[in-house]
Amino acid sequence: MNTQEMRLRLAPLAVHDTRKIAYDAKFSFLSAFVARETETIQAYAMPVAGLLVVVEGVKNIFWNGRTFTYGPGMAFSLPAGACVDVVNEPDPRSGLYRALFIGFSPDLLEEARRRWSSLAAGRRSADPTVEITPALASAVIHTSEALAGVVEVSSRVTSQRIQEILLALAECGAAPMRPDLTTCSTTEAVRLTLRSAPAHRWTVGILAEALNTSEPTLRRHLRQEGASFRQLLAEERMRAARSLLLEGRTNVAEAAIIGGYASLSHFAKRFRSMYGHLPSEILAGGRLHNPI
Repeated sequence: MNTQEMRLRLAPLAVHDTRKIAYDAKFSFLSAFVARETETIQAYAMPVAGLLVVVEGVKNIFWNGRTFTYGPGMAFSLPAGACVDVVNEPDPRSGLYRALFIGFSPDLLEEARRRWSSLAAGRRSADPTVEITPALASAVIHTSEALAGVVEVSSRVTSQRIQEILLALAECGAAPMRPDLTTCSTTEAVRLTLRSAPAHRWTVGILAEALNTSEPTLRRHLRQEGASFRQLLAEERMRAARSLLLEGRTNVAEAAIIGGYASLSHFAKRFRSMYGHLPSEILAGGRLHNPI
């Protein structure tokens, strides 16, 4: 699968401009951008994280002090909240500019962080350009056709196809899976980062680097929000331990390690103080309806 084949498959999905009716921040969606005249959009804030593929014409974006130009078959990915200046230029032969945007729901991004924690903590490039590999091209086509209703598949299948895109992006360090401090509170960003790899040997310094900020700034913002690194780390580790116990994917000894405890008795005591029951009661099937 090459970029030319991808464009041919995507072209029928970008006939009418749907950018004003397709958007929903809670769900993944497909939006077509179609223009017959040059468009200039200033200070546009990305409502959700997503991947944009140019089908016809040229797109120019100005972001982080740099200008990036994308022609047919090229793509880029930006996180939610990224503020860009945009110029869309129609192809001089056809008189059309066309592009497709796949918006990633917050729930799917969080799931991707959990499934591929090592990739979620990977590099954050200042260049949003995405290389269209054969695997990514195939995933983009199948996902776009599912979101557009061209093929009839279940919502689970559609979600799985979007995850294929996220994994392909993550493997090349281009997935917008890291929390962005410009679009959520510091506490929320810390929780999401810790949640991606709760058993990791986190320090404030490592966490600050993962969030692209400084250690003093991170500590100050957490303090202003009434939170602390130690508190959030302990809570997220216990949350992960309980989730695995509920899913039947671990035993109490392994859950204690995930929770950050070398002592089973200390783990059980802390667990009970947080959730009102012992971890062993989950395995016995007696407390499965308690909220996580």
